[in-house]
Amino acid sequence: MSEDEGQVDVIGLRAAEWVARLDGSPLTEAETGALRDWLAQDPDHRAAFEEASATWRDLALLRRDPGPLRDLVPARRRPVPARRAAVIGALVGLMVLVAVGARYQFGDPWLLATADYRTAPGEVRAVSLPDGSTAELGPASAIAVDYDNGERRVRLLAGEVFFAALPRDGRETRPFLVEAAGGTTTALGTQFVVEKDDEGADVLAIEHQIEVTMQQDGERQGVVLSPGQEVRYRRGAGLGHVHARDVAIATAWRRGMLVFNGARLGQVVETLNRYRRGRIVILDEALAERRVSGVFATSDLGDAIETITSELGIGQRSLYPFITVLY
Repeated sequence: MSEDEGQVDVIGLRAAEWVARLDGSPLTEAETGALRDWLAQDPDHRAAFEEASATWRDLALLRRDPGPLRDLVPARRRPVPARRAAVIGALVGLMVLVAVGARYQFGDPWLLATADYRTAPGEVRAVSLPDGSTAELGPASAIAVDYDNGERRVRLLAGEVFFAALPRDGRETRPFLVEAAGGTTTALGTQFVVEKDDEGADVLAIEHQIEVTMQQDGERQGVVLSPGQEVRYRRGAGLGHVHARDVAIATAWRRGMLVFNGARLGQVVETLNRYRRGRIVILDEALAERRVSGVFATSDLGDAIETITSELGIGQRSLYPFITVLY
């Protein structure tokens, strides 16, 4: 990012902060003076403030009546229900207030306190673990290392990680395990990927075999995966069905690419959110089930949202640089 682009980001952050602040309790005399001074400092300040204000007003209209924005929604889609329109306003307000604070600048405070290794949005990082195994963290990912005399355990706290485990031979006899979302993956071989989300995790075997286990209703469930096989598990639902997955496509992020082949929009958005500090939110649950295909370079995702919305024929609204709403 150039110095000019970085400056624009700072101005946008400050403008959005003022807009969010004005939507709350009345400004104090000191705050009013501070806002007046900030607007007078630079024409770019006023331009950013007016842009943020206009977007905020457009989104506020959705809380009352989607009418003025209805023309942006394809005719085949139903109008945004009033209840969901209220949700979008609440989401925007919440995201702005959170984003202007430490969470936007530094990430999740809980992850900061508990993770041994972590990455920022858009960052990929390879780390060497104490036994010589390696972990390549995808964007917005975090792990905690819990090795002891009996096992080599890694807790996946967030995101996606490619693991290359040192085999159990010679002097290393401890099993290598990855704990995520209530399940455990044990390396019977070496290479595998674990991706965690809010509902559960996906585990993909890359080289040799891995065992995936979890407790469901007091009973142990388990499956052994061979290379190219993947399984998803969820809290409360247990292990899903084992299916084949193209390893090259699944690990394209390690080569700076994102490949989606008929993927759910909800899954695509969740992935894109790990590559950008702002958040993408899907207003309609049915919309999240729409399918998306495309190939995007992780170094230039600026047009990804435009490409997706054009492909699906849907609308979007953004409160730069915090949130983009798809509807």
